[in-house]
Amino acid sequence: MNIFIILICIITLNSCTKNKEYLGKEPTFQGQTLTVSQLLNRNLKQTHVRITGKVANVCKTEGCWFILQDKSQSIRCVFENPSINMDQVNMHKTMSFEGSLIDQIIDEETAEEYAKQEGRDVHVSGKQRISVFVISTILLEE
Repeated sequence: MNIFIILICIITLNSCTKNKEYLGKEPTFQGQTLTVSQLLNRNLKQTHVRITGKVANVCKTEGCWFILQDKSQSIRCVFENPSINMDQVNMHKTMSFEGSLIDQIIDEETAEEYAKQEGRDVHVSGKQRISVFVISTILLEE
């Protein structure tokens, strides 16, 4: 019985001392972290990468999407796992993420709404192909 109690104490202490450094899938990317512009300019579709940028806008209802930007470009980000979301407290913070760039075809109304969310006032006509970054991992500050 004493061994069981000691074992429980050790497991509890060990789990309390480890700080999780990410949300979502365990980070696996080993290469260079890219900016939003580098990702979009290289057009790295369906390739697992790590990107960094400033969180510029966040879904105000559920945190299910956000806009990540660098000095010259921005991209819409969504989560691979719907149980993960972006908190409003992260607005204007520089953060890093792992995931993949995909293309998405959206209708005219959705394209205009997405443009507004990115801070652009544009009129679009017809269906649009946009790039979306699908996040598998949020890297947390240490």
